This record gives sequence, C-alpha cells and structure tokens, in this order.
Amino acid sequence: MINKFLEKIKSRRIHLTTYSAFAFLIILFWVKMESIAKAYEVKFVLDVAQLGEEDPLWQNGSLYFQALKIPWYSTTSSHGQIIGNFLKKVKMPYDQNLEIISMDTGPLQEPIHDGKISASSREQIKWLEQSIAVSSSNWKIVVGYDPLVVCTEAYTPKTAKFYEPLQHIFEKYAVSAYVSMGGFCGCFRRDNSMLYIGNPSPDDQTGPDGFLLHTVNPLEMESQLINLEGKVVERSVVHHHGLEAL
Repeated sequence: MINKFLEKIKSRRIHLTTYSAFAFLIILFWVKMESIAKAYEVKFVLDVAQLGEEDPLWQNGSLYFQALKIPWYSTTSSHGQIIGNFLKKVKMPYDQNLEIISMDTGPLQEPIHDGKISASSREQIKWLEQSIAVSSSNWKIVVGYDPLVVCTEAYTPKTAKFYEPLQHIFEKYAVSAYVSMGGFCGCFRRDNSMLYIGNPSPDDQTGPDGFLLHTVNPLEMESQLINLEGKVVERSVVHHHGLEAL
C-alpha cells in the first residue's frame, strides 16, 4: 500500500495538498525509521505522544512495524483525566538492565497557587520517586510528554529553567536522561551528568524533521538526531553515572 502511494507521487498522478503532504512526510518517516531499525537491530520504539495509544502515529506506526516484531511504547499526557504511568524494563547485554519510567506530566503543568503545587502534581512526583528509588536498573530513563526545561527564544545555557522538584529526584537517584517533546532548548540539553532530550515531531513546523536513535552500552548512551535522508544531524552522549571522568 505504501509502495503504491510512493509510485503515484513519483509519477505525479496526484497533487499534494497540505494534508497529503503531511501524510507523505509521515510515510517517509516510517520508511526511514524501518531501515534504521533493521540496520541497528532496534529493540523497541518509544513514541512521545499526548494521546497515548489513540495517537495516529502510534496506531499506524506500531502496525507498520509489526512485521519486525518491534514493540512500541507510548507516553500520554491526560492533564488530570487519566494517570498514564508505566514501567518497562529492557534486558541488555552484560547482565545490565535499562528501565523506562513513563509518567503523565499533565498534572505538573497545573498552575501553582499560593506557592503550592496541586495535589495531583504531588501524587505524580511521589509515584516517580518511589518508582525510581526501588529500581536496581543500570540505566534509568524517565519519559513524559511535556518538557521539564523552559527556554525562551533567546535561549542561552544560563537562562534555562528546570522543573526543580523533579530535577532534585533525577540527581538523587542517578537518572540518565529525561525524554519529552522538544522546545526552544533544542533536542539536547545537558544538566551535569544528565541529559534532557527533546523529541522532534513530524507535524512541528518549527523543529527539525526526523527522529532520535538511542544506542546504549555499559559505559554510555549516545543519542542521534537522524533526518529523513538518514543522515545524523546532531548527537549527544551521556555517560553511565560514576564513569563521567573516564
């Protein structure tokens, strides 16, 4: 079905409207993701989405990848309606584990009244800390839809503001990275030994077109931003905690 669509595009049998251009971009997105997944023997796909399993990219992309038997995990941000937290532990070589800790960041966006955060925000923060505290995994990756770093358009490293309650937890329990949607801070923003990763969106007209590939070994995790031509346009590395000096 996808090949027939591409053949029509090449033979100019159809005219691209705004919608079909977006659909074509998504198809290129899937095709390139599939080739990268095969080349690097990808173990899973993490879809940073607001609608969770109702997200069109998740629904179509996860079906498209069924033949490769690559599982898809999707975040959600319900803004107080449904708690979308989950934990996934991935077995790695050398008797190591990577743990994905996904939380609903919607409650964290609720306004602060009289200097106090909401009850739902406190509940989410408590759940996150309890989950990380009992984790024995070598790598801990926290995932949420909303960015936890705020930058302005005139961003400099000194002007970035972190969500302090979670920043403290990340430092205390040696979280390696936080993955979310992107923002003015770009795809990668380092905070000491931790990396904040902003995932590009195919429908975001202001950000880069592409996807992230994360490669983890016992010493480090390398994240690469790959464009729709399959080229690496940006990369960043975070070392395993305690090995930063090596």
